[in-house]
Amino acid sequence: MIPLILAAALAWSAPQDKPPAKTVEERLKELEDKLSAIEKRNRALEEENQSLEKRIADGKAARENYVRQVAGGWVKRYAKPVELTEKQSSEIEELWLGWTRADLEKPADAAGWKSREEAIKGKLTGEQIPRLARAVKDELEKMAKMSLMGFVQTAKISPEHAAAFEKTVLGKVGFTEDTLLLQAHPEKQIGWLKISGTVEECLPDLASVLSEDEQSRLRDTLAKWKPKR
Repeated sequence: MIPLILAAALAWSAPQDKPPAKTVEERLKELEDKLSAIEKRNRALEEENQSLEKRIADGKAARENYVRQVAGGWVKRYAKPVELTEKQSSEIEELWLGWTRADLEKPADAAGWKSREEAIKGKLTGEQIPRLARAVKDELEKMAKMSLMGFVQTAKISPEHAAAFEKTVLGKVGFTEDTLLLQAHPEKQIGWLKISGTVEECLPDLASVLSEDEQSRLRDTLAKWKPKR
């Protein structure tokens, strides 16, 4: 038994046959395969980089387009009522371009906007300043009237009473012609929440303006809105 085990151990420890050496052609083929794989990875990385660069470029273009729309939009909206000259329009648009780019990084607070309001004022003549203030006031009134129209429709206020309803509430809001940039005076901005609160304050005054049914529907409208505030 021992001789058999010894013979098996000797056979196992004997040198094993080595695989045949690769030919030059086989080695070249392996090298070509490795180079091909590397080229594919490089192409894939290059395509990914190009796609990323395109997304970055598209993002920058969209950002700049937004900036120019904001700046150009403000000038276009007020150029006619304020009677801006070409030079003033160009200078004010440049201000807005810089402000909008800065706000994309860090939005300005009310103090910053007041400083900007002064910069706008510095570009205008003594006659143009009240024109801009009047145009801003007109826009606020327009926004308020649009909100009040929602109450007229929801509470089914008759056409005969709608004008008096609007006049009563707008009188309570109290628009003034002393604002050039609304962003500098957030307390003066018009929103649904502010208008609904003003309508509620005006309920006693509206008793002589609206019918009892209209007053009841108006109260119901306000009650439905309250939980959402």
